[in-house]
Amino acid sequence: MRPVKVGIIGAGNVLWAYLQALDRLIPRGIAQLGPVCARRRENWPHLQTRRPGIELVADPLQVLQADVDVALIITPPESHSELVRTSLEHGKHVVVEKPAASTRCEAQQLAQLAHKRNLHLMCAPFVQLAPTFRALWSRMRDSAIGRVHSARALYGNAGSTWARWYHDGSVGPLAEVGIYNLKSLTAVLGPVVEVQAAEARAMDRREINGETIGAAGTDVSHVLLRHEDDTLSSLISSHCIQRYRRPALEFYGTEGTANLLGDDWDPRGFEIWRNSAGCWEEFEPIDPTWLWADGLAEMVHALQENRPPLHNLDHDLHLLEVIETSIRAAKEKRAIAVESRFEPLDLRLEERQDRHHLHDHTRPADEQ
Repeated sequence: MRPVKVGIIGAGNVLWAYLQALDRLIPRGIAQLGPVCARRRENWPHLQTRRPGIELVADPLQVLQADVDVALIITPPESHSELVRTSLEHGKHVVVEKPAASTRCEAQQLAQLAHKRNLHLMCAPFVQLAPTFRALWSRMRDSAIGRVHSARALYGNAGSTWARWYHDGSVGPLAEVGIYNLKSLTAVLGPVVEVQAAEARAMDRREINGETIGAAGTDVSHVLLRHEDDTLSSLISSHCIQRYRRPALEFYGTEGTANLLGDDWDPRGFEIWRNSAGCWEEFEPIDPTWLWADGLAEMVHALQENRPPLHNLDHDLHLLEVIETSIRAAKEKRAIAVESRFEPLDLRLEERQDRHHLHDHTRPADEQ
């Protein structure tokens, strides 16, 4: 089969992570880089210096009118929905950074269009693809810590010094960074049925590209979730956390505790406490080379293998409803029900004996 050709719309900071993911596939003959849309021509010399031979265009339509199989959309969030729609209308499979759309209603229309056109639509984040996360998921599914009754998650940063949309009120911390943890929690615990939330703004002024601006919206979000089987989880997300030293995710069961070390978009292994063992067991990362941008690699592999990607659009739609509901819950200071549901993916990871004997952590396990 010929290589899957990927066109890219957007050339900001995240471009390089996705190019890194592609660069693992291109030498194997399964992927090819098509045109890259960078609207700001003043950035072209820098891009051409860092990526000699890159094909740059200024109009997204030039990407979509090319013979690409996949459109990767990594522009600012407010443009995602329209670019996804246009890409699907041009017959392209789509990988899009989060969020795919501003509202669940918009995203539902995009999902329906993808289904109608028989095209794949994958929405970040892709935490469910991380081998380390999947290994932890498998152990909990096998009741390693008994019945899970509670969980907590944390992800935040200090905000942005370059992205104005981080602090203009258009995208809150739950939608921008908390969505990673939200996807992880729901991948393990299943759909959310009820949300309580509180939001606040810690900083009224921010410095963006050397200019001090007034911040709008919130930069701190606390969410309490009730899942379908009455399991409870809590999630803190923020654009005003300078540093933290604790696992991204921790799950509490009737017979033990499990946590994911590092962040779920960059897992560093996991730990499990079992009452029966009476000690903590620490597990190294299954594949330390896994990238948070590997949703693109999953799309390429799926097309090469003529199968659906390991992805569930209903899950992404559910997350958008949870985010919308949490904003309402914070404003109205009450618990609010979530109506949508999804069928969680089976993320069980096949055991590979050689995974514990990786020596070169710059290369994926299947290249050693």
